[in-house]
Amino acid sequence: MRTPMLNSAKIKEWMDSAADSISEQQWFQELRGKWEELDPQSRNYVKLAAFGASVLSVFFVILSALWSVHSLNNELSEKRALLDMIQSANDELRMLKSSIPGGAGAERESSWASYFESSASTSGLDRSSLNISTEKPGNSTDQTKEAMYDISIKHISIKQLVRYVVALENGQRPVKFRNMQIETKGDSQGYLDVNLALSAFTIVEPK
Repeated sequence: MRTPMLNSAKIKEWMDSAADSISEQQWFQELRGKWEELDPQSRNYVKLAAFGASVLSVFFVILSALWSVHSLNNELSEKRALLDMIQSANDELRMLKSSIPGGAGAERESSWASYFESSASTSGLDRSSLNISTEKPGNSTDQTKEAMYDISIKHISIKQLVRYVVALENGQRPVKFRNMQIETKGDSQGYLDVNLALSAFTIVEPK
């Protein structure tokens, strides 16, 4: 209970000391002398001018604060609009991926055989020209599961083969080619028969 009283006494002592120090300054003495030389009406004018200046200063401070709040609100609105735009773009991209063959949604829902066939269609191949073997188990780890497939393709051009291989290697699902056998059979139109041996990897979701 004594501490607040001591603090108040110290503050009052400091204020009195500061007032005495200011009153001893020459500029204060000169200002006080000029004030005493003024007649009562002039003193009233000076008081009104000082009061008006104080009010004007407070008005400008409030106006500046309101302008700062307005600017912050505009900046916040712009950032919210940008976040909404990014979120909308992410949602649209997610929907597009799920609708594209081999996308993230297809990876969960379609089999590997369906994925190979859909990739063939996007590469300009007829699905009926593919013969996909049954799955053979490969090496698996805690993170991935390997499945091995053999794909034979009849009557395919070099251009179609390149597109198909690139589509599988750069697709949404991890595929690695182990071997490729090409039979030309002297086709005058340049069509080939191809046997592809590849490994397909599935990411194992943590339990």
